[in-house]
Amino acid sequence: MDEPTTLKPTCREVHRLVSESMDRKLTVVERGRKHVHLMVCAACTRFSGQMDLLRQAVRGAPPEE
Repeated sequence: MDEPTTLKPTCREVHRLVSESMDRKLTVVERGRKHVHLMVCAACTRFSGQMDLLRQAVRGAPPEE
């Protein structure tokens, strides 16, 4: 993972973290950066909610034959 170059995470970084959190456990720093950004960014909060909804839908889908 590339180290962040600024203290304030960008929407692009948060989108990446939201996506990656579905495949792996984020580090403490990554979780903190994501959490702080989601507290102030409605667009990323919606994106995170949409990703959670998609994940739940995929988990509930019947297996392909």
